[in-house]
Amino acid sequence: MGHNIHTLKEARALALRVWRDAATFFLSIELALMVLVAVSTVAGVFFAFMGDLRSVVAFGFAIAYVAVRSILHVRRKLSWPFI
Repeated sequence: MGHNIHTLKEARALALRVWRDAATFFLSIELALMVLVAVSTVAGVFFAFMGDLRSVVAFGFAIAYVAVRSILHVRRKLSWPFI
């Protein structure tokens, strides 16, 4: 990765700097929504395996989130992460 870390103090300073740089993403609503979509997808698979119709709702939420997020990015309401 290009970091010459020789002491614990340097490692701690690097970890703190990385956390501060990434804190805006970790504390954002987008991360919470991505986790919610992941949970919804797992629940959808579970409900589908059990033969429950709630799987349609869970998969519908996951698909709708991806579609709405893409539309909001195209309309420039959200910024593209990691680009």
